Amino acid sequence: MFIFDSDRRAWRPSQKKVDIAVMGQIIRFGGVGGVATLVHVLIAMMAREAIDLAPLEANFAGFICAVLFSYVGHTRFTFRRAVNRSDQFLRFITAALVSLGTSSFIVWLLDSVLGIDFSVAMMAVAVVVPMMTFLMFRFWVFESAREHARPDWIGLGLAAALSLIVLAVFWGRAINHDTAWYLIATRDWLAGQGLYTSISEVNPPLNFYFTLPAIGFAELFGISDTNGEYLALALLLFAILVWCRAIIQDSLGFSPLRGSLLLIGIAISLVVPALNDFGQREQVLVILSMPWLLGEASAKPASLRQQIVRAAVAALGVCLKPHFVLFPLAMTVLNILRQRSLRPILSPANLTFLAVGLAFIAFVATVHPAYLTKIVPMAREVYGAYGAPFATVFVRILPELLLVMLPAVILLVTRRDKAGVAPFAFVALAGLGSYFLQGTGFSYHAIPFRAFALIACILVILRARRVDPAVIASAVAIAGLLSLFVQRGFYQNGAARQIANVAKEIGDVHSLMVLTPHVYAGPPAAIASNAKWVSHYSSNWLVPGALNRIAKTDCEKRPDACAKLEAIAALNRSDNISDIARYHPDLLVIDRDSGYFSTSRFPWLTFMAQDPAWSGVFSQYQEIGQTDRFTYFRYMPKS
Repeated sequence: MFIFDSDRRAWRPSQKKVDIAVMGQIIRFGGVGGVATLVHVLIAMMAREAIDLAPLEANFAGFICAVLFSYVGHTRFTFRRAVNRSDQFLRFITAALVSLGTSSFIVWLLDSVLGIDFSVAMMAVAVVVPMMTFLMFRFWVFESAREHARPDWIGLGLAAALSLIVLAVFWGRAINHDTAWYLIATRDWLAGQGLYTSISEVNPPLNFYFTLPAIGFAELFGISDTNGEYLALALLLFAILVWCRAIIQDSLGFSPLRGSLLLIGIAISLVVPALNDFGQREQVLVILSMPWLLGEASAKPASLRQQIVRAAVAALGVCLKPHFVLFPLAMTVLNILRQRSLRPILSPANLTFLAVGLAFIAFVATVHPAYLTKIVPMAREVYGAYGAPFATVFVRILPELLLVMLPAVILLVTRRDKAGVAPFAFVALAGLGSYFLQGTGFSYHAIPFRAFALIACILVILRARRVDPAVIASAVAIAGLLSLFVQRGFYQNGAARQIANVAKEIGDVHSLMVLTPHVYAGPPAAIASNAKWVSHYSSNWLVPGALNRIAKTDCEKRPDACAKLEAIAALNRSDNISDIARYHPDLLVIDRDSGYFSTSRFPWLTFMAQDPAWSGVFSQYQEIGQTDRFTYFRYMPKS
């Protein structure tokens, strides 16, 4: 067995006594847990039979006795700590409640949401919960270093203030179109619709799970789903900022003032570049990656546990999109160059990224197989329609690129000490690569590049002992970037407002569908209209690519290729018809200015009429007007 030598960041054999001690704790943990379970059952049965308590009350009495027994047993026997510590007991109770909540969540998710057999759900509980509980006990509840630790009230207050400011600024604002779709689709999923069967989405399923807290907060507090998302993101931001504060104080060697300034700079970098796209997956990636990257920027070696936990959290962000694998790859390249060795390829962080990634792929293949068997093959055929020419993609990011290049060139020429800056510079390059690799020129694809470049420039300034050209260039870059982001402003959606105004004007619009290839013209319009979105799709994303490729293909020579593409377009069309027939949306909207097609003003009605079922469904709708872009049809069934 091997453990990581944090002093040299290389592998070395572990000491046998460490292995024996950990194994002993695991065995004692299992023994105490088994006896506690027995105590729970016996006390509950005695309370039920001897005192005649109701079943729930008897079970609760058994649970309380088992918790008290577990605390004494784990304290004195498993981890050999003092019993009479109130803070330790509170951490123990918190860990016990987290374990209880986790077990309930696993059962609910697997059994109620995903429809997996209850016995499988309980097997998952039996594997995950004891493992998680042991790790919490060993590294948090009974960690000896915590006996002398004091809360960092300044850091907690600063993180809370920054998060509350963010929440207050975004509260009640319109949310970006992709996140709006995830809020709608996640609710539909929870209501019983199947992911990638009834709900068609091109991206992997992880972000649906990340959206669950937003829906939960909306239900719990009676707020809108949009505000639920803002609350969930603010809480995530708070947790990450607290974590970053601890790393800054422990590992980066900044004075209290500079450490606080860095934390403020990190908060700004996590939020302002995403001002126009708050909640996008790219922003979530940046937030989740921050503890890992700060650890990489530290001159103080991290423990094995710290490396694994930080990388595991960052890996959750990486799993949001395949393109995000560039970020751990960039850090690996940097560490190979630093150490002049290939050992970083098998670093604990990389092994953690690999383990989480493989586990996620296995999860998708098992729980959401339709994504791999249905969505991915279709996306490979048609999603290229959303791409833009390289020149367009390049021009859209050129101003930001020029601002960042100035301090980068100065740092390279002057050969300054870049130890703390290099990790963020490399992942900024990875962000640039991810932006170009996705090839659409969408603004939110550049969020990682912007955020990591900002933090790199902030670190240049905070690490400087005097004002020099690199500091001046970094300050200019920060000012220029922030001015660009602020100038773009908050998310605005003219198309959604246009549709919402019409819906409000005609009244009684409770359901809505828009025939468009643009996400921004669909789900956000439903949210703005306070109407239900009744489509399989966030947009008709299968149609442009299929028809564009058919137009460019010699179907006489390649009939099979054309037949496959025609089937993909026909699937989108038939899904539209079935959704309209099932839900009868009060307002059906046609986008006369649909992009991504090789021809302008795509004729949606002509396309839909190619299916014989369309005429019967559409006959129940009457045109009620037009705006500069959309044509509106009202559901008016014939009596």
